[in-house]
Amino acid sequence: MSINIINKYTDITKKQMNTYMKLVFGNLFNKEYNDAYIQKYINTRYYNYNEADVKETFRARVLSELKDTEENLIINNISDRDLIQKMDVFFQYVVYFDDIVKCKDIKKKIERVTKLRKKLLNKTSEMFEKNLYEKMMDYKQQKEEMLKSFETDDFYIKLTNYPKRYNLYRVNLKHNVEIPLEYSEFAINKAFNSGIIQEDKLIVEYYLVEVEILKDILKQRFSKQYIVEFSETVLKKAKKLKTLLNIINNPITQDKMILKFQYEDYITHKEKIHDMIRDGYKIAVILDDSFVINTRNVQTLDIFKYVILNKQLESYEKIKELKIQNIIEI
Repeated sequence: MSINIINKYTDITKKQMNTYMKLVFGNLFNKEYNDAYIQKYINTRYYNYNEADVKETFRARVLSELKDTEENLIINNISDRDLIQKMDVFFQYVVYFDDIVKCKDIKKKIERVTKLRKKLLNKTSEMFEKNLYEKMMDYKQQKEEMLKSFETDDFYIKLTNYPKRYNLYRVNLKHNVEIPLEYSEFAINKAFNSGIIQEDKLIVEYYLVEVEILKDILKQRFSKQYIVEFSETVLKKAKKLKTLLNIINNPITQDKMILKFQYEDYITHKEKIHDMIRDGYKIAVILDDSFVINTRNVQTLDIFKYVILNKQLESYEKIKELKIQNIIEI
C-alpha cells in the first residue's frame, strides 16, 4: 500500500501541535479552537495558501494568518475571547517547534512558554518543561526518521532545468545497482526502462521526488516543480495506477509533480487522463507526429499544465507560430 509522504509528515505535525497545546492548557484545552489554529497553520506552513504579495518574512506571514484565525474565532465566539487570544499567544511558539525559525536552544523557548503559562493561565507544574521538551524532541525525531526511511542507496534522482524555466525540473531516475560488466549500457538502460521494471521504477521516482518537494517546503521554497515520467501501460492496470496516484494524492504534491505523457498516449487513453486531470493531477504532454494541427486540438492543449515541443519535430515551426501557453521547447 502506497502512502503520501506529505500527508504523513503533516499528520505528525498536527499531533505535535495538539500535544503541545494540550500540555499548555490542560483542562482549559478547547479542541474546536485548537483545530482551527492547526488547520490555518498547516495551510500556510505547508500548502502556502494565501501567499502574500508584500515582502514579509515567512514567519511573519504565518503569525499574521494565525492572528486572522484568532479574530475570526472571536467574532463567532465572543464569550471565549480571552481563551482564544491566549491560544494565539502560545501558538506563536509553533514556529520554533516546527523549524520555521531555526532555534539553537529550544529549551530557552520552552522556558519562555513555561513563564507565560504561569502568567496567563496560572498553571504551574514541576514536570511541565521536561515533558514538553521530551515530547517536542520526540516528534522532531519522528519527522527526521520518516524522511530517512525513504532514502535509498540504490537509486537517486538527477534534476535538470528545462530551457528558460528556472524552477521547472526534468527528473531522471538513476541507479547505483551493481550489474555484471558483460551487460552493455544499452542493455542495462533497456532493462530498466521497459515493462514491469519501468512501472516499478516510477514508484521509486515518485517517492524520491515527493521527498524533494517536502524538503523544498521545509526550506520555504514553494516555486519548484518537477516533471516526472509516466508509463502508459500503467493506465491499463487499475491497481498499479491507484498505487502510483496515491503517492501524489495531495494538493501540494499534485501542484509540484507533473506527469509526462506522449500525445499519442493521450489520444489512446483520453478518458482516463481526463479523469486524472479532474482529480487534480497535472499533466505535461509531449507533442509528437500524432498531433494534428486544427482548432479543436490546439484548444484541447489548454487542459495541460505544460506542452513540451521538440525542436526536431517536423511540424515544430507551425506549432510554434500558434503561441500556445505554457509551452516548453526542448
